[in-house]
Amino acid sequence: MATMIPGLLRAGAPPGERTVFDALRDHPGTDGWLVWHGLPIRHHETQIEGEADFVLLVPGEGMLVVEVKSHDRVEVGDDGLWRLGGQEPTPRSPYDQAWDNTRSIRQWIERRAYVAPYPIWQAVWFPNRGGELVAQLEARIDVPANETLTRADLDASRTVTSIVGVLRHGRSEIERRVPAFGSDRPDAQDVAEAQQVLVPSISFHRTMAERREERERSLREATERQEQALQYFAGNPRLIVEGPAGTGKTNVAVRAALLAANRDERVLLTCFNKRLEAELRHRLRTRDDITVARVHQLMLAYSGLTPPEGADDAWWNGTLPAATLAVTRAPGFAPPFTALMADEAQDLARESTLDVLDSLLVDGLAGSRAVLAGDFTRQDIYRPLHALPLVSHVTIAPPGEQPAADVAQPEPASRLESITRRVVPAATMSLSNNVRQSPQLAELIERMLHTEFYIGYDRDFDEDEPDDPPLTIHRYRDEAEQQALLQQTLLSLWDDGWDPPEILILSPRRASAASRAQGAVADALAHHDGDAVGTPWGTVHAFKGLEAPVVVLTDVDGTTPQWEDLLYIGATRATERLVVLTTLDEIAERAPLPR
Repeated sequence: MATMIPGLLRAGAPPGERTVFDALRDHPGTDGWLVWHGLPIRHHETQIEGEADFVLLVPGEGMLVVEVKSHDRVEVGDDGLWRLGGQEPTPRSPYDQAWDNTRSIRQWIERRAYVAPYPIWQAVWFPNRGGELVAQLEARIDVPANETLTRADLDASRTVTSIVGVLRHGRSEIERRVPAFGSDRPDAQDVAEAQQVLVPSISFHRTMAERREERERSLREATERQEQALQYFAGNPRLIVEGPAGTGKTNVAVRAALLAANRDERVLLTCFNKRLEAELRHRLRTRDDITVARVHQLMLAYSGLTPPEGADDAWWNGTLPAATLAVTRAPGFAPPFTALMADEAQDLARESTLDVLDSLLVDGLAGSRAVLAGDFTRQDIYRPLHALPLVSHVTIAPPGEQPAADVAQPEPASRLESITRRVVPAATMSLSNNVRQSPQLAELIERMLHTEFYIGYDRDFDEDEPDDPPLTIHRYRDEAEQQALLQQTLLSLWDDGWDPPEILILSPRRASAASRAQGAVADALAHHDGDAVGTPWGTVHAFKGLEAPVVVLTDVDGTTPQWEDLLYIGATRATERLVVLTTLDEIAERAPLPR
């Protein structure tokens, strides 16, 4: 017996629809079928709205959209007008209706970025007319072949085979123009996904718009409370801000830049990451008295160098800063800034980089107003300190003389020590309250990573949190399974009301699941960095310091160097929902259970 949606015949249904409904519901051969009756099509392609009398999803065969005509009288004359029962003559045939409904359903599915791996076809059913009608109708050029069902097809011996025959004809017609479908599709998962795409179950305590507004308010209030903590240090010229991800370090750096600019300081707000630079510029787009630039962009501007093709770490953190210092420490160079604010400061804590920043400040790092914010414990994912020779205190030779040899300083024990021995004396501010994630998500992330980062939460607990936990962990065995999970995840998130730009797909490496995506997933991804439409994606490294309402973290397989740190950074980008795709039992086993 088929699963009928709804389970009861709609009120006022014509007798012919009742007959078809009963035949599909009660036939033993329709077991496993999903049948919608009276499916409203509010997003119709050719009219304001429409309705499909029946939509059948038949496992292993496809989807059939059926237009039922219960009339005893079926006529179409030389004038091309159709006369069905006592209805007014119309040039629009029931086959046109079935075709338009099918196209509308197909377009709806495709707009949801779900490519059906099975045929979607159509038929017209005349339950009160005999099989002789088929030959008469198909003699017309405007009536398709093999798309007509009649009273004879209601016989239990023919119902299933007739419907399957129409679908197989449709499959052969479609496969003349597109690649072949899988012979066993739709399968059970396809049936479930189709139901979610067409008419997902909904149980909103609040509308999605209300939930968005509430999240934005919660984030805004949390960050405002966090920024107020900076007022305590308003009289301190130098401040080092430490804290795990999500504790508001970026907000402190931005707030400090504004405070300094309001005191007529010439402010540089810098970072390491290109996307973070763009975000900081956007946040301060109305302030032309604050310079926002990532540190390597500054070096390129002052040195006049152009990165060679395939420039490596030695060039970026050795050759480039040395060339920059040759300019900024030359006689006559006037340092342009009086105050420095740095976000993700652990990424800037190389001796060569600190030398450059020191040379751009009127009174150097030790004498200028400075706020450096970073996570020096868990987010130091770049090259170790000892990987490059140190270039501190480069001596600029007078014209005509050979430069003296660089004086290497003792290697610091940590990134934090690199900064503290330059920025002296400095006050220290430790942040430990999470302001980014919802408290429910923050707790689950700590549980997944088997450690505790936060002592409290500046966002309120959401009493109306859905029953499903905001963290989902899926285990995959191979790339094909990961791609299927990625598509399933996106479908589920869209069905939950998340817009594609609110979702961020991250990976610990460039050769990621998103980079290999095809079909519906590839179509849903943003094609260019910063696109306003589509789902952004990239490496964890590229999105350090940023956040998104929903993060999907892929390729968690333990093969990437520092993968645990990257898992931490990627997971803590999410503010509301996190999905992790992993091959690791130790991570998959920590999946939370629904409440």
